[in-house]
Amino acid sequence: MKVEKSSVSSASYASAASSYGKGSKRAEAVEAPSDSVEVSVSGSLFQRAVDSLRQAPDIRSEAISGIQREFAEGTYHRDEREVAKKVIDESLNSF
Repeated sequence: MKVEKSSVSSASYASAASSYGKGSKRAEAVEAPSDSVEVSVSGSLFQRAVDSLRQAPDIRSEAISGIQREFAEGTYHRDEREVAKKVIDESLNSF
């Protein structure tokens, strides 16, 4: 079947558009249940610990400043064996 442009009139479009949606009911607004949050005692303690850590001064900044100063002056020397031992010990303890 071949549809010609002349066989579809603008009146047909208007009729279809006006009847669209008739007979269909509008959706009524449904109130969603509200969300609630309950924090456990351990969660509360964890949050307080995190807040305390954020407020604590960075103690290592003094050590880093000292190392930077020694390095700039050429006086920074560490025992390679001791450094290697600490690296290995810390990596083994992390498992």
